[in-house]
Formats: sequence, C-alpha cells, structure tokens
Amino acid sequence: MKLLITVLALMVPTAFYIGLVCSVDRYEKEPVRYLVYAFLWGAMPAIVAAIILQVVFSIPVTLLLGDSSLESEFIQAAFGAPITEELLKAVAVALIYLTQRREFDGWVDGLVYGAVAGFGFAYVENILYLMGTSDWADWGTLFVLRTLVFGGLHGFWTALTGIGFGLARYRHGATAKVILITSGLLLAMVGHFIHNAAVTLVEVTDGASFLLALINYGTLVGVMGLLWLIAPWVDRARLRQYLQDEVPAVLSASVYQALCSYRSHKRLSLLGWSRPQQQQLRQVAAELAQKKLQILKMGDEQGNQAEIVQLRAMLASVADSLR
Repeated sequence: MKLLITVLALMVPTAFYIGLVCSVDRYEKEPVRYLVYAFLWGAMPAIVAAIILQVVFSIPVTLLLGDSSLESEFIQAAFGAPITEELLKAVAVALIYLTQRREFDGWVDGLVYGAVAGFGFAYVENILYLMGTSDWADWGTLFVLRTLVFGGLHGFWTALTGIGFGLARYRHGATAKVILITSGLLLAMVGHFIHNAAVTLVEVTDGASFLLALINYGTLVGVMGLLWLIAPWVDRARLRQYLQDEVPAVLSASVYQALCSYRSHKRLSLLGWSRPQQQQLRQVAAELAQKKLQILKMGDEQGNQAEIVQLRAMLASVADSLR
C-alpha cells in the first residue's frame, strides 16, 4: 500500500514540473516520443547506473575515512552524487542530440529534454527515499521537502546541461561545441554540489547551510523563470525574421503580423482562428522558421531543404483553411 501511495502521489508534482518546463517551448512543441524517452532514461538506466557507480565510489572513501564519518558522507554526497548523476542524466540529452539532430533546434529544446530526463530521475529517486521512511509523519515531511521545497532541482540541473547542448547545435567548430556542452554540464554539477554540500552540513552548521541550499535553489528557479520569459520573445523574433518572405504567397500580412505579435492569441482570434487552429498554425510556422534557420547556419544536413518545401506547403494549407 505504501508503495502504491508513493508512486501515485509523486505523479502529481512530477506532471506539474514537466508541464511547467514544456510550457517554455510555446510555439514548436517537442515530439512526445522523445520526451517519453528522456523521462524513461532518467527513471531507469540513469538511476540504476548512478546507484552502482556511487556504491563503487563509496568503497575507497569509506575505507579511508570510515563508514559514518561526516567527511565520508560529505565527499559521497557533495562529489560522488553530482558527478555520477549529472553525467548519466546528460546521456539522454546527448543521445537525442546525436541521433535526432534535426529535431534538436536550440537551447530551448535542450532545456526541455534535459529537464524531463532530470524529472524522470527524481521521480524514481523520490520513490526510493520515501519508501525508506519509518512512519507516515516522516514520509509527509520528506515528501514536502523533496517535491515542494526542492521539487524541481534534478530537472533544473539537467536543464543547464541541455542548454549547453542546445547552444552547441549551431556551432561549426568542435572546440566551441565541447566548451559549451562541458560548461552546461559543469554548471549542473556545481549547482548539485552546492545543494548536496549544504544539506549534508545542516547539523554541524546549526541549520545555516540550509539557507545556502534555499538560496541556491532560488537562484536556479530565478534563472529558469527568466528563460521562461525570454523563450517566447526569441521565438517571435525568429518568426518575424524567417517568415517575412512567406508573405503574401503563403501567409497573409494580417496573419503574419498577428502570429509574430506579443498578443498573438487575441489577434488571431479576432481574425477568426480557433484555439486548435492557432496551435496548428504556430507549430507549423515555428518548424518552418526553425528549418530556415538551420539551413542558413548548418546547410542542408541531408534533408533540411526538402523539409522546408514540405513545411511551406503545410503552412499554406493551414493558412488557406481560413481564407
């Protein structure tokens, strides 16, 4: 019964955080199958491998410093966990980046894929921690701490790694790609290190380090909130730049202006577009703009030009439905 309650209870905050992160990508939604893959990678192979690696890492540490010493706990929590867990969660983003390159459109996509992989990891990790509680009072306290107070941490850390992959997407030089990807991964590890170190030292600092953990989390939430605000502005700028030459052959001037405006929903509604029609318009328009950006920066990549032709025809069909 406890396992069932735990599994079901954790679904609610997990779904909330995934929905929140996916809302960053307002125009071009990621394919559900890749989001499911990222989540499952974090929830199964990543966490299993992390447990194995951390056990291996703990052996020399405990031999040198003892099994229950503060030094041993600190090194394992502050160094072992961030390094192993962030590396393994990053594999999900790396595989999508390498195998589905044309679906990986930039830093927003990286943020989404990374965060979803992190939330998959957190979901199973939280189950393990909650199942280890001795009574329901401890269960409730830990549930609040891990899902509300520090609820989005694993997802937000891996989102930083994903942003690194996304920024590397349109870089030609291998050195620049490696620097950007490594920087994102290191930022994730540093954020993870600060949190784990602060929580581990709570007792010896009389709770003062808990404040550091809260500040660390607040900073991370602030960064994610800022990116949430920036992302639609970037999307609208891309639409304005790369769809301008589609007027009037594919899009009417009024639809183009409404689509690229801050109040696109209201302006498209005034033109007679329903919400489902608007969603379809935004999705196809954003994909076309993104492909035109890709071909400009990266060349055809064995198919970008063909996809542009196909997407242009789809956009014309969507636009013609209300003419």
